[in-house]
Amino acid sequence: MTSAEAIADYNRRVARDPAAAVEQWAWLHDAFLREGITFAGAPMRTFLRPHLVDRPAWDALERAGRAVLDLAARVARHVFDGDAGRLCAHLGIPAAQARWMTLDPGEPDVLLSRLDAFVTAAGPRFIEINSDAPAGFGYGDRMAEVFGRLPLFRQFAADHAVGYVPSAPSLVRALLAECARRGGPGAPVVAIVDWAEVKTRPDQELLRPALEAGGARCVLADPREMTLVDGRLRAGADAVDLVYRRALLQELVEREGEVGPFLAAYREGRAVFVNSFRCGLSEDKAFFGILTDEAYAGLMTEDERRLVARTVPWTRRVEERRTLKDGREVDLVPYILAHAADLVLKPAHGFGGQSVMVGVEATPAAWETAVDEALGSPWVVQERVPIPREEFPVCEGGNLGFEPLGVNANPFYAAGAEAGAVARASRSAVINVSAGGGSVPTFVVG
Repeated sequence: MTSAEAIADYNRRVARDPAAAVEQWAWLHDAFLREGITFAGAPMRTFLRPHLVDRPAWDALERAGRAVLDLAARVARHVFDGDAGRLCAHLGIPAAQARWMTLDPGEPDVLLSRLDAFVTAAGPRFIEINSDAPAGFGYGDRMAEVFGRLPLFRQFAADHAVGYVPSAPSLVRALLAECARRGGPGAPVVAIVDWAEVKTRPDQELLRPALEAGGARCVLADPREMTLVDGRLRAGADAVDLVYRRALLQELVEREGEVGPFLAAYREGRAVFVNSFRCGLSEDKAFFGILTDEAYAGLMTEDERRLVARTVPWTRRVEERRTLKDGREVDLVPYILAHAADLVLKPAHGFGGQSVMVGVEATPAAWETAVDEALGSPWVVQERVPIPREEFPVCEGGNLGFEPLGVNANPFYAAGAEAGAVARASRSAVINVSAGGGSVPTFVVG
């Protein structure tokens, strides 16, 4: 069964009894609240149907995602003859962050990550990498558990071969193996470190029992409250062996005066940090401009160049230069101005979908102004990938309806092992939970 057939069948089941569907939507909302699947204190916005992907599409998404992440991390290590400072300057990374990103605690730079992708008929297309404090591993697994108890889904799964790939087990194995490889104890203390008030704190709470079941002691810690005593990083009374960092580097340097012991522990190697601050080099939005730029093709094999051409949209930092587009040399800025409908502008160091401008939705004047402003700061222009749209059952105001929503697939990465995925769906071209979208677990059909 194809994913399109599975989606149509699921939606038909929903439509058969609208009243029952609305009741199950209310149950889903309440279950998310009970199970800790919350964002900013409220149940995570979701939909009555999960993301359904057929087996060939899932295999392609998972294999290509691992390959792109591994390639990006390797290229980041070798571009500019391995000079991380030159790479930071090229990417336009602010100096306050660059001085931390150029420190080298050793590989791997990326142990955990999450990709933003579109699943298309031609295969996956990866539009962003999220390695600096990747989130969602706990949410994804718990959402799948809740959907597994939903009567609509249970009936669907009874008639179809459908499965879920969990993420937390791969995350736990990756963290504990890395701690052991770096000389840590067999039963380490793992600190999940983020600001106490962060909106995604429940995602971290959901991971704690998985880590403890794997043999670790797990604590949630605010970097402002951590100390460095007798050469050990401490979270309260616990000496920390491994940090699963969920606080973004940008936020840490903005509050550097408040998190001195935490940053000193990183600088001095007093604990294993996952991910290291160097992960930001290959996840920077401008880094796709290196992977897709003919000037750096020599860093990749022919097969790797074909992988990039197939899965990564053409990307360039916005600047006055000449470059190749579809094999033809173009003057970059005039090209951007003339082809707004085919392009997207993004701040190179933004997150949460902030300030992204989709050319097809912008007025000519707004696009021209944005391009002019982008020339003065680190922005990237990226080929616009058509957003896949799927019909989702939407319950609002006690009524059931069906809407075509844009779908963004988010496969997880955990040291190259198979991990699962979540998906986000939205009416908006910028698909992000913090920007008003909803999140659903991804199930594999077939």
